[in-house]
Amino acid sequence: MTLVVGHPADLEEGGGAHLRLAATLARTGGDDVVVATVTARGFPDPRVDREYRLWVGDLVRSRQGRAAHDLREAGVPEVRTVAVEASSVPAGLVTVVEQVGGTLLVLGREGAVPEHLLHSSPVPLALAARAGSPGQRVTRLTCTWAGTERSRAALAWARRTAVAWDVPLRLVTFAPERDPMLPSETGLHVEREVSTAWARQAQGELERVAADLPGPPDRVVARGSGWPGAVSAAGWADGDLLVVGSSRLGPLARVFLGSTATRILRAAPVPVVVVPRGTEG
Repeated sequence: MTLVVGHPADLEEGGGAHLRLAATLARTGGDDVVVATVTARGFPDPRVDREYRLWVGDLVRSRQGRAAHDLREAGVPEVRTVAVEASSVPAGLVTVVEQVGGTLLVLGREGAVPEHLLHSSPVPLALAARAGSPGQRVTRLTCTWAGTERSRAALAWARRTAVAWDVPLRLVTFAPERDPMLPSETGLHVEREVSTAWARQAQGELERVAADLPGPPDRVVARGSGWPGAVSAAGWADGDLLVVGSSRLGPLARVFLGSTATRILRAAPVPVVVVPRGTEG
């Protein structure tokens, strides 16, 4: 794979979670890394535009040089840098991905750029965790399963990648439990019965899917209070990578992240790969 890392020119010190994730992924798969920085188009006045371009050019070269150095120090042997001008950062990153044949776009999880690219990326997105270390290498892939087309797309990518990286694959279905709406013991009892029955059904579905996979992979129905509790209940460690699916929207083949996947993404304590339908093969 060719990993394209979106690296802003105005990144603050200590904001290198995306670079740490890129290094982890590259060490795991032996991939090359392209550090991509997008800048805004210049000013209409040629004199101001020339000064602006010179200033931005110096800034970008400095920041990209530091990023490339950090990646090489982290064990990534092949690192290239690309700078492009575009009307927006998401549009520029999509251009770079297409130009260099990128297969995975690596970003931090905060800010507006990842949010926009969840709707426009032509390749899977790898989003860094908000805190903690991604580990030296990816040691396990956890793929969400909900029986949908987007789940199948995510599983296809996760299965192929687990084989390529020689890491175990785990299937998980998240089962968020809400507080009972009725205050009586009867209401609480009914809520628990429904939740237990649904979890049993989900476990059966996981068993069916796993039976068609080599291994077979571990299966987990993670139950907890709300989405944060359910995601946490799956159990996580350094080196884990969570894979979720998304669907295509419209003739431009844009990525749309559904509400369920959005909740999972917000709660995940580990890096997440979002796989658009059509990019899993």
